[in-house]
Amino acid sequence: MAALRFAQFSGEIPRLLSRLLPDTGAQHAENVRLDDGGLTPVRQMRQEHVFSGISDIQTIYKFGTDWLAWDTVVNAVPGPVAADHLYYTGDGAPKMRVGSTVYPLAVPYPTAALTASMSGIGTGDVITRLYVYTFVTAYGEESEPNPISADVLWQAGKTVTLAGFQAAPSGRNITKQRIYRSQSSSQAGTDLFFIEERAASASNFVDTHAVDDFAEVLPSRDWNAPPDDLTGLIALPNGMLAAFSGKQICFCEPYMPHAWPEKYRLTAAFPIVALGAYGTTVVAGTEGYPYVVSGNSPESMIEEKIEVNLPCINARGLVDLGYSIAYPSNDGLVVVGQSGASVATSALYTRPGWQKLSPGTLIAGQFAGRYFASYRYIDIDEAIYEGTIIIDLTNQQPFVLHAGKHVDAFHYQLSTGSLFMLIGDTVYEWDALGESNEIMTWKSKLVVLPAPATFGAILIEGKSDLTGEETAARAAAVAAIEAANAILFAEDLGAEVDGSAMDVLAMGGDGLQQLPADKFILVTIYADGVPIRRVSKLNQVQRINGDRMARTWQIEVNGTAEIEQITMATTAHELNGG
Repeated sequence: MAALRFAQFSGEIPRLLSRLLPDTGAQHAENVRLDDGGLTPVRQMRQEHVFSGISDIQTIYKFGTDWLAWDTVVNAVPGPVAADHLYYTGDGAPKMRVGSTVYPLAVPYPTAALTASMSGIGTGDVITRLYVYTFVTAYGEESEPNPISADVLWQAGKTVTLAGFQAAPSGRNITKQRIYRSQSSSQAGTDLFFIEERAASASNFVDTHAVDDFAEVLPSRDWNAPPDDLTGLIALPNGMLAAFSGKQICFCEPYMPHAWPEKYRLTAAFPIVALGAYGTTVVAGTEGYPYVVSGNSPESMIEEKIEVNLPCINARGLVDLGYSIAYPSNDGLVVVGQSGASVATSALYTRPGWQKLSPGTLIAGQFAGRYFASYRYIDIDEAIYEGTIIIDLTNQQPFVLHAGKHVDAFHYQLSTGSLFMLIGDTVYEWDALGESNEIMTWKSKLVVLPAPATFGAILIEGKSDLTGEETAARAAAVAAIEAANAILFAEDLGAEVDGSAMDVLAMGGDGLQQLPADKFILVTIYADGVPIRRVSKLNQVQRINGDRMARTWQIEVNGTAEIEQITMATTAHELNGG
């Protein structure tokens, strides 16, 4: 008795010959989930948005209900406090977007010291006073202070008048000034303390505040504007943002994305290519060794170099997988996590096989912890090869899947867990809820028997019934198609002679949309590389050409129904439990 059973389906391991794959492995797997042991198709993509007026898009981002696009590599994160603020780098100097208005991220500060003059007659102790002021935006962002004023010797009864206030620069929505005065406090010692906030357009200021009339210490004394070349922006816990400038890893003041103090900056030995983060740990992919930086606040960050020669060769390839950071190197896909850095794809690709994908140009994203990589390369035969692979690193045995078309940009929306793909000028949602199943393909390993054998029957176990979600999706699709077809009926079927361009409609056809097909399955059986039988029935024993002797056997599954197990046996009686 001979029997072959295919179950606990897995994906591709490109570095292995087909006959050397694990029993569950695939020679080819496309548009299939492989997350529950069975063969379940992914859902079809759903069109989300079409861009117009912009070409060569490299970055997309969904900001509220608006879709944004750039022709450069942009890193964008929502504000740590105001959810309607978007911060991003990569489009010139760092920027902040509020609604549809874009501002420079840096808040200008006054550049000239104030002039202080005194009037009146004083008595008592002489106190030295110094003054600074800051600009404040309508969003509560405070600038660095201006240079400190010359000291004035004040006594009770004297009045200090400050002059030299600069007009607030335009383009940053500056609405206020905050004035600070040197003072002594039992808690904070001698420092600059807040005494008054007023309109940004106000001119001279007369200080009538009493000796004990002051509030908090100047917060922005050590703040700095972000460097103009700041890029690679990422979000961290505790209100922190991180980015880099050349070899420097930079951190903002917590909950103050406009302030990037120089005192928080750390320096790597190599130019930084991209940043990622998991938890409170920042991973810096550089042109040399990777670095990890960890801590709960900017001043407590500790930098560590990982002693592995695994440079990051592509900023668009670095992805946060949730549990670790992945980026392409020359040797394979590097994963950096709590256990260090390693080439996670060493069991999947040889170095030449990985290089064939042109890792320096990969465009990457993630979904459900899997690494999506869109590739395009020209082979030795000068043919263009392109598509998207999915690398699953969540199991003990990693594997590769295919997702079809080449993608120009990815965007993962954390709030909904949705992955969006840009193809040309159109955004699609991957594996969209409510859509019908995509047609999957799964081709088994090449099963090599010790001696030629024959198989006379096959049983495909699975289900083709629609789930509640699929039933609703089908009903919605049918309703939409019927409505569109009704419009065509009322107007014109578009089927007149010479009414359409060549090859748009079939001969004698029309412009009506077709109703969605029922779930189906088609299994092709190969014997010594030759297709000998195609079967398409679920949960029913079907005959194979029982007199065909062969030493190598293989099956290929195509369809939209879910498959749990496929068994081939010498006779139908054996499949029925005989």
